[in-house]
Amino acid sequence: MKKGLLYGTISLATLILIATGCSNNNSDDKKSENKTEQTEKSTKVKSQDVSEKKWTYKDDVFDAGNLTYKFTKSEVRDSITDGEKVLVLYTDVTNNSKKEQDPSNIYMVLHAYQKTDTANKQLDPGMTALDENANDPLQAENDALSDKLLPGKTTHAVVVFSLVNDKDVKVEFSNEDFKTIGTKTYSIN
Repeated sequence: MKKGLLYGTISLATLILIATGCSNNNSDDKKSENKTEQTEKSTKVKSQDVSEKKWTYKDDVFDAGNLTYKFTKSEVRDSITDGEKVLVLYTDVTNNSKKEQDPSNIYMVLHAYQKTDTANKQLDPGMTALDENANDPLQAENDALSDKLLPGKTTHAVVVFSLVNDKDVKVEFSNEDFKTIGTKTYSIN
């Protein structure tokens, strides 16, 4: 009988310890889940500051959330294709985020058009003619547009479009939903 009582007491004690341990683990798990939720919420709030920013275009400044493009000048140059021209848009690109960004994504939201006899033709990205040493005179600026831009940094870059004629070029700036938010017309002559 004493052995039965001893085994019963040990079993009861074991059950109590298991139950107590499980309930402590559950509360620790809940505390951990709450901390994780709070961290995720605060991270979301911090990350929304730039990426949730409204995209705008005004006074030659295209603010595209994570990146800002300040257009400083434009010029017409010879194309790499003989007898053709390109429109070169010079821009200072600033990374407003805390992560590396790809400035070349501008080609997704920046479109250039020239009217022909039959259409308002969308222009393709272009390349400038090589110099007498077979070098691209805008190589550094082209590379800057293709390189990953570090957080908080600014670089000088170019956006280049192949022209189809000598008429004015209308450039459209779109937002993240691909809706036009601004335009600028560049004279080719």
